[in-house]
Amino acid sequence: MKKKVLSVVLSIVTILSLTAGCGQKGENQAKNTINVLVESGSPAEVLANNTAADFEAQTGCKVIVDAIAYTGMYDKLATEIKAKASAHDVACMDFVWLAAFADAIEPLENVDTSDFLPTLEESGTVNGKLLGYPMWVNVKTLIYRKDLIPEDKVPKTWDEYQKLSKEISTPEMYGTTVFGNGSDAVCSFLDFACQAGAESLIFDNDGNVNITDKPYVDALTFMVNNANADYTPSDSLATAATESQELFTNGKVAMQLNWSHQYPAAVEALGADKVGCAPMIAGEAGVGATTGPWYECVMKNSKNIEMAKKYIEYMYDHNADYMDLTLKIAGRTSVYETAGQEAGNEHTIAVLNTLNSPQTHARPMIASWAQIEEILTKVVESCLGGANINATLESAKAEIEAVAR
Repeated sequence: MKKKVLSVVLSIVTILSLTAGCGQKGENQAKNTINVLVESGSPAEVLANNTAADFEAQTGCKVIVDAIAYTGMYDKLATEIKAKASAHDVACMDFVWLAAFADAIEPLENVDTSDFLPTLEESGTVNGKLLGYPMWVNVKTLIYRKDLIPEDKVPKTWDEYQKLSKEISTPEMYGTTVFGNGSDAVCSFLDFACQAGAESLIFDNDGNVNITDKPYVDALTFMVNNANADYTPSDSLATAATESQELFTNGKVAMQLNWSHQYPAAVEALGADKVGCAPMIAGEAGVGATTGPWYECVMKNSKNIEMAKKYIEYMYDHNADYMDLTLKIAGRTSVYETAGQEAGNEHTIAVLNTLNSPQTHARPMIASWAQIEEILTKVVESCLGGANINATLESAKAEIEAVAR
C-alpha cells in the first residue's frame, strides 16, 4: 500500500515539474519574441523583414512580422484592445489612429526628438504623451513636367498655379488635376484651407468646429473653380492620388499636387530630365499642407514591453533605410537633408520646405476622426457636384459637432 501511495506521489511531482517547465519555457519564449503589426505591401513590411535577423543577432529576440492590409489594421487593433489581449507587441500606426488607441499605447519617456521632422513630435503626442517613434511623413508637393515648365515659371501661388494650368493646357494634355475622391480629396481640401489661413484644422483652439470659417469656404471655392475649368479632367469626382499619377506619367497632365512619394515614381517612369518637384503652393496665408505621418508604437498589453521599446528604438536608428525602398520617405530631418543631396530625391527638400511652413498643420487628434473624415468626404464630393458651398459647410458643421460630443 505504501509503495502504491509513493508511486502516486512521485507521478504527481513529475507532472507538476513538467508543467512548470513548460510554463517557464513559454514565458522564456514570449520574452525572446516580439510580434510586429505592419501594413502589407508597405515599406514597413519590407524593412521589418529586412532587419529582423540583425535585431535577433543583437538582442536574441526573434521578430515575427504580421502584415495586414491597411483597411483591416484599425479593426484588428480595435478588437485586440477591446479584448485586452493584444497579439502584437509593436504596431505601426497611421497617426490618425493614435487618439483612438492612446490608452492602449505605452507612452515613451526621455526621447530625443531633435531629429524628428518638423510637426512630427506634435503629431505623435496625445495628452502630453509621446506615443511612438516616427517612421515617415508624407505631404503633398508640386510635381511638374520640367521639360515643359521652365524653372522661373514654376507656380508658387494659387493665382500662378491657375494661370499656368490654363496656359499649358492643350487638347492632348491638361494643366493639372483636382482630387475629388475619398481621403485624398479631404486632404486636398485641408491643404488649401491651411494655405487660405486656417490656424487649426476642423476645430479651433477652444474646441469649436470651425469649418464654416472663411479659409474653408475659400479652399472649397478654389477646388470647385479648378474642377470646373477646362484645364482639368472632367471626372474630378473619380480622381485621387493614384489616378492623378497615372495621368501624369501617361503624359496627360502637366503638373499635379500629389503626395511626395509620387515624385520618385514619376522620375522612374518618365526620366529625371522630365520631372521636377517644388514645395506646396501658397494661398493668401502662405505655403501650407496637412501631413500624413506614421508611427511605430509599443502596446501596453505587450508581455515584452522593454524589448518592444528596444525594437522601435532600433528601427528609428535605421530610419534612413526607408530611403532605399519604394516610397523614399522617412521621418528624420537628417535623413531628408542627406537624401536631398542625391539626384532623384529632390522631393525631400520640397517636403522639408513645406513642413517648415507655419501654415502646415496635422489633422486633429480626435478619436472620432474616421467619422469626421466621412463627413468631409461628402462635403468635397457634394460641392464638386454643384452643391452650395456655404450651406454644405453649415450642415457638415452640425454633423461634426454631433459626432465629436
